Amino acid sequence: MRKGWGRAVVIAVASVVIVLGLVFAVTVRGGRDQGAQWYPAAPPTTPRTPSYSTAAPAPTTRPTLTVDSGCRLGQGPATLDPVPAATTRRVNAAWDRVERWLKTHAPTTAASLRPPATFARIAQTQRETGVPLPAELVAFLLRHDGVSGVGESFALPPFHHLASTETIASQAKVMCEVLISSGWDDSVGSWWHGRFVPVAVDGGGDGLFLDQRTGTGRLGDWNHEGSVSFDHRPATLTELLEQTATALETGGPADGGYRPVVTGNRALDWEFPR
Repeated sequence: MRKGWGRAVVIAVASVVIVLGLVFAVTVRGGRDQGAQWYPAAPPTTPRTPSYSTAAPAPTTRPTLTVDSGCRLGQGPATLDPVPAATTRRVNAAWDRVERWLKTHAPTTAASLRPPATFARIAQTQRETGVPLPAELVAFLLRHDGVSGVGESFALPPFHHLASTETIASQAKVMCEVLISSGWDDSVGSWWHGRFVPVAVDGGGDGLFLDQRTGTGRLGDWNHEGSVSFDHRPATLTELLEQTATALETGGPADGGYRPVVTGNRALDWEFPR
């Protein structure tokens, strides 16, 4: 009887173990069928401290001119060369024609012509630019020290406003500083040269100059985004003023095909070629 009871106990215990094993197996399999996955715990990590470079940045070097820029700011001759009488007569004759027309047709523009500059002020400008001023430019400045402003002031066609002694010196300084700081040898003579004398500005960074590299005072124009040019210009500033006077008197085309017109404010303007 005891043996039978003991066997029954063993069988019962074994049955329980088997049942529990089956339940566990079914549970695990069901979890796998549902996509459940087990991952080991990630090992603890130590926070990293970001590192920063303390090395100094590499210095930026600029190119340096290896050719003579011609710039001698502040080193120009202290005295002016005498202006030939013939030069003075020719310049004044052209101005007489221009002023006569302006006073009659465009008095607003006529009022923009500044009084004459003094010999002392012109000599100071020559000293500041570092370039001997051409005789015709001295004659121009002795007639009018440029114009006032650039709005309705007198302009050689189409929008070149004659520079005052102050503007000549300051513009020459700016152009030389930019030329030297650029460090580009190819810019010397093609973009600007220290022996160029600015004589008119358009208010947008461009203008007219007289080339004194050989002392002839050849008239040219500069473009701050391009290069200088001597094309389609008369040889001298006086010739350009004479052509302007003729265009005013006849209404015909001036340099570049521009024609004079008078605005409602009785000021001179130049009409673009059609």
